[in-house]
Amino acid sequence: MIKDDKVFCILPFVHTHLNTDGGIYPCCVGWTTDNRTRVGKLSEVTLEEAFNSKEMKQLRLDLVNGVKRPKFCDACYTRENAGFPSARIGNNKDFKNTQDDILSNLQEDGYMEPNIKSWDIRYSNLCNLKCRSCGDLYSTKWAAENGTHTELKAFPEGTDPLENQYDNVEKIYFAGGEPLIMPEHFETLTKIIKSGRASKVSLVYNSNMTKLNYNKHNLLEYWKEFKTVTIGMSIDAIGERAEYIRNGVKWKTIENNLKLFSEFVEEHNHISFYYSPTISIMSVYTLTDTHKYLYDKGYMKNIHDVLFNILIYPEHLQLSLLPPNIKKEIETKIESHKVWLKENNANDEIINQFENLKEFVNKDCNNTSLYNFIHFTKNLDAKRTENFSETFPEYKAWWENINSNLIDLKAC
Repeated sequence: MIKDDKVFCILPFVHTHLNTDGGIYPCCVGWTTDNRTRVGKLSEVTLEEAFNSKEMKQLRLDLVNGVKRPKFCDACYTRENAGFPSARIGNNKDFKNTQDDILSNLQEDGYMEPNIKSWDIRYSNLCNLKCRSCGDLYSTKWAAENGTHTELKAFPEGTDPLENQYDNVEKIYFAGGEPLIMPEHFETLTKIIKSGRASKVSLVYNSNMTKLNYNKHNLLEYWKEFKTVTIGMSIDAIGERAEYIRNGVKWKTIENNLKLFSEFVEEHNHISFYYSPTISIMSVYTLTDTHKYLYDKGYMKNIHDVLFNILIYPEHLQLSLLPPNIKKEIETKIESHKVWLKENNANDEIINQFENLKEFVNKDCNNTSLYNFIHFTKNLDAKRTENFSETFPEYKAWWENINSNLIDLKAC
């Protein structure tokens, strides 16, 4: 039935993504700043109605028939073409055993009964950090700093757009903002536990790891009820670099939480975690050092528990902006790291991630994005009393050079 495994994605057949502003999308990876992939808005339609919008039905038919859809799927195509894992590949794997049953319910016009098995609900933009790669759509701290809205809500308090889907859910992805400080997150877990379905539901998180318990909510008491729990930890660097990249982080707090969580996971076989660094200009140079540090400190159960989140947006933080000499230094560091990985019996998957990163770094630079990087960084440094070249001394000469050549920007 599926004509091209390299095009097909299961998500439009089982999934919904509700963003912090109430926009409904096929998935979070396909979200774009211009909302061109939005298939509905919760203030106008229900999740079930958006699930069978005209665009969703056509998307399903195209994916089954092997027709690429860059409008929705370009982020996954980009990651896969560079040799990295994608959300498409991961979710196809998660639903592999039920894929045939799911597709048997596809109607000729692309309609599917709205039995939504996979949820990605961003309840709000509530967050306690101001990460440089983020913005006010996903962080109340960013919003406060920008003087814009203070908090976005995907849906009004006292309502639940998923009220008809609790008997169908099999997987929930929680991200933010920061999900572990959202009261709605705990309300959802409570509803699922009370429904008796928790043992059939897998939870997946992306968390900044600043809060393990919140407002007397004990995570273990919730998580012990569920089928599996997987946490993707947004750790990009260590020390002052981590504090610069994710403003509001206290590295000492993160280290304490990593130690506690590592011990916590050892006691519960159904709970696992991996590190999910966002690979940007700021994190790439010391990525190998960060990996070694986390492993040597015992904060990683296995050396290969890393899944790269290659930054594609915002473009002004992309790796391609770095100059050739720094790219060469990064390549050298990666080659040395691969030797260390092999000495520590790392599997091919993690070694290939680093090898593919070496190639991805060498993409061509966009001068407009470099110009935007300079202004973005200088403005934010001034606002936050931070200093890019002092925090990342390996970039100091390059930073001074591009700032003195703002007109032609030939540094890349």
